[in-house]
Amino acid sequence: MTNRLFPSQLDTETIFLVVREHWARLVLKLLIWLILALALVLFEKYGPNFVPALFTGSAATITTLFTQVYTMFLVLALLIIWILYYLNIQVITSLRIVDISQDGLFSHTVSELHIDKIEDVTSEVAGILGTIFDYGMVYIQTAGKTERFEFSNVPHPSKIEKTVLTLYEKNSNFAKEGNESDPEQLTHT
Repeated sequence: MTNRLFPSQLDTETIFLVVREHWARLVLKLLIWLILALALVLFEKYGPNFVPALFTGSAATITTLFTQVYTMFLVLALLIIWILYYLNIQVITSLRIVDISQDGLFSHTVSELHIDKIEDVTSEVAGILGTIFDYGMVYIQTAGKTERFEFSNVPHPSKIEKTVLTLYEKNSNFAKEGNESDPEQLTHT
């Protein structure tokens, strides 16, 4: 038995791409987290000099409680940032596109789209950071229940678009000619 990336993965299915949010977006979130952590460090270091009343008497107990709760939320936020980055993935296989969205710590959604149900694929790069680091959006228009799949802030959106369109063309040849496409003929990106 092979390791499966998603529950309904078939043994005959070839995975071409596993896509996560671009690392630059993760770094941006981590920088914001770092600023919040630095605020706590600065408060603990310079707070007693500027606001000594918060660090003496009964106020010191409340201040200590506040800093401990703030630290707990910082650790939790760091964990959530990593979990959402790591578990939100899109998988492009020889037969379908699978979107695994981790909505929170205890909630996730798995959506599947068969390649032959694709109507249109669009890639979009916007903004300075998107242009510099080559990340953006990929929209896949379908005729199914979910009208549009969105890959948000993914690296190399034009390559993803090309891969999906190539797979669609191979699978549409399968439907027309009655023989299975050869996944080895496709280029991996």
